[in-house]
Amino acid sequence: MRPPSFKTRLWLGQVVVLAAMLALAALGADWALRRVVFGEIIDDAILSLASTEAAALQGDPAHLHVHEIAAGAGPPSFVRLDKFVQIADLDGRVVARSATLGTARLPIPPALVARLRGGETVFSTYTDFGEEPVRMVSLPVDVGLSRYVVQVAMSLDDAHAVLRVGRWLFLTMSLVILAGIGLTSALLARKALRPIDRMVMRARHIGEGNLAERLPHPGTRDEIGRLVETLNEMLGRLERSFEIQRRFTADASHELRSPLSRLRAELEVTLRRPRAGPEYEETLRSCLDEVQRVQRLTEELLELARIDARQETEPSQPITVNEIVAAGVSAVTPAAERRGVLVLVEPAQEILVNAAPVAAKVALANILDNAVKFSPPGGDVKVAVTAGREEAAIAVSDAGPGVSAEDVPRLFQRFYRGKASRATDVPGVGLGLAISRALIERQGGRISVEASGEKGATFTVHLPRA
Repeated sequence: MRPPSFKTRLWLGQVVVLAAMLALAALGADWALRRVVFGEIIDDAILSLASTEAAALQGDPAHLHVHEIAAGAGPPSFVRLDKFVQIADLDGRVVARSATLGTARLPIPPALVARLRGGETVFSTYTDFGEEPVRMVSLPVDVGLSRYVVQVAMSLDDAHAVLRVGRWLFLTMSLVILAGIGLTSALLARKALRPIDRMVMRARHIGEGNLAERLPHPGTRDEIGRLVETLNEMLGRLERSFEIQRRFTADASHELRSPLSRLRAELEVTLRRPRAGPEYEETLRSCLDEVQRVQRLTEELLELARIDARQETEPSQPITVNEIVAAGVSAVTPAAERRGVLVLVEPAQEILVNAAPVAAKVALANILDNAVKFSPPGGDVKVAVTAGREEAAIAVSDAGPGVSAEDVPRLFQRFYRGKASRATDVPGVGLGLAISRALIERQGGRISVEASGEKGATFTVHLPRA
């Protein structure tokens, strides 16, 4: 069995809450109506008549009787028509009663007499008096030296009928309100969630091949509008990520194809005819250079894959900047000596930064390696360390051909090589700076570039201070 949809659950939740509120309201209204009918109508009416009779007895103590209006003596007394009136002493003997009682008498149980002797006015309900339930008030009254009780009762049939009509009215109104609001809620829920249905239908058709498509915007700035904007922004990031991956795959394939093609060509040419030993040695050395290039490219690709997978190889820890600089300079010193490039490190104070030692050294070594490769023979590469309040900066400046303004935004993209790289025979595949930036950003740092575009460039590594 399929679970109900969100739309159905939302509608059911509204209906259940509304039904509970209407039930509480109906119960409260029924309680209030019952209180009004029994308290403010029936009890007040019989108590008022009992008080009138008591006042009449005290005004004429010589004649103990019920003061009824004689037939034809005046207008009808609606106050007395549906009432039963009885006067009795506290021994239970009936002294007088109204004509409406006929031969019957109102009950005077011993428990009631005991309360009347204490001067208490007593309200009581009897369900078996005659054929109808009655509500009765017993009012003690002193007449001379004697005490009597004036009892007034009236039928509850009309009151119960009013209560039944009220209950049916409350129930009918509640059902009508519940049905009306339930229908309205269903329509509103359908209308409110219609943009989401359109989003779902469009999202089902968006795949890897059409990531440029976007979800339809409802045109409002409400929650659904913000949700669509957020999802479209996420699709944009996915599109850029897929584009980077596609470009990365194409570039990697190209970079791997070139040395392998050269390697195959050299081997095929060499094997076409027998050759002397020195020729074979020269071919093998050339093949070894290509194999080493493929090996370096493979190692850099694996390093990028580990960074993308966020495999934590070492935790960050406090380390001095001078230690990172020394390790980076040591890594590029052999290459600098072969090219005749001098690496100059300006003296700096001991500054602690929070970094992963090996990752920071690899990142700085890649930047230094680029600086050495692009510097002319006899040139200098300068390393300077400065400290700010929040971070320390390691600036690497070279005397190479510089970086053009259009190259700066793309320098850290994978496999990207600037104009200077393409115009010279400097070896490389365009992964060093991408690896450096990824390693530094993993530690909460950043890399910035300052380039005039004419000669030289400065790459600065910023690391958070410990």
